[in-house]
Amino acid sequence: MSGKVNPNKPVVRKDLDEAVYAILTGMDNMFKDADNPMNKRLDKVESDIGEIKNDIRYIKDDINGIKADLSTTVSLGKFNELKAKVDKSLSKN
Repeated sequence: MSGKVNPNKPVVRKDLDEAVYAILTGMDNMFKDADNPMNKRLDKVESDIGEIKNDIRYIKDDINGIKADLSTTVSLGKFNELKAKVDKSLSKN
């Protein structure tokens, strides 16, 4: 794809294939090198996401534990109602 480009000339398959090949080769070169800073950054992001997912699992477990604890705990209103009954019963004796 060298020389002047005629904007009125239709694009032929050969030109399109050359352009696609050049783009894909450039992209491949960008990501091929293992020491590429972009790869290091992506690895760090993936690692951070993994840690966040683990933290979320622990938080969900904690929430489920708290829900289980609260489901066996009597509400304040119910406690006061039962306390009043006990106090009334004790005061009769």
